[in-house]
Amino acid sequence: MSLFALLIITMIGIIAVISTLYWLFYQHRINKQLHGETSSTRRLLSPLVFTVITAFVVLIVYIGVASALASRYSVTMQSPQEYFNAIYDFKVYDSSEMTGYRSLYSMDENLGYTKTLFKQGNIEFTCFIREDGPDYFHPSFIIYARYLGDKEILYSGHLGYFFTPHGTNMGGIGSAGSEYNNYICVIGTATMQSRFELTVYLYDSDQKSEDMGEFAVEKETISIQIP
Repeated sequence: MSLFALLIITMIGIIAVISTLYWLFYQHRINKQLHGETSSTRRLLSPLVFTVITAFVVLIVYIGVASALASRYSVTMQSPQEYFNAIYDFKVYDSSEMTGYRSLYSMDENLGYTKTLFKQGNIEFTCFIREDGPDYFHPSFIIYARYLGDKEILYSGHLGYFFTPHGTNMGGIGSAGSEYNNYICVIGTATMQSRFELTVYLYDSDQKSEDMGEFAVEKETISIQIP
């Protein structure tokens, strides 16, 4: 069931409940007047008129909510349809996990990739972007993040997001608490032209918080373009 259909059903249910309650109140007041149990002469709206007014008010509220949802939906759908069938994915490894097939990648040079260095604060990012575009058998990008400061880093965290060329967020993932050993390596694939934004968090203690950056001794962000 679509969200808009659910809103319509909810709207009808609200009108029915309010109208039923008013009808019961109306009947109760009329009966009291007929039996002389109340001196009030205030005229009440008929149940039919009250239902029409209630429906009108609820409809206005529904239109406002539907317009807000439609506006939000249209922003999401600004991307070309092919982006919704594309693959956007990445995984994060520490140095001890760079074994087997992953060990073939190097922080110095990788054939078929363009290398770029970024130094943000005390974190050095070594980025490799595939020159020939998407390839299901090779990652689109490889990013090494290495701490160059003088603190003893125990744990790491990350947030990564993919964006279309015109800025629509296509989704992302993040986590914190992984053990840090020498560096972390982010390996990802995007089958369409996009931008990848990565934030790395480094911790020198096991203090935890819902805010990933609260106890981080280093927090740096980079952005790369994926052809």
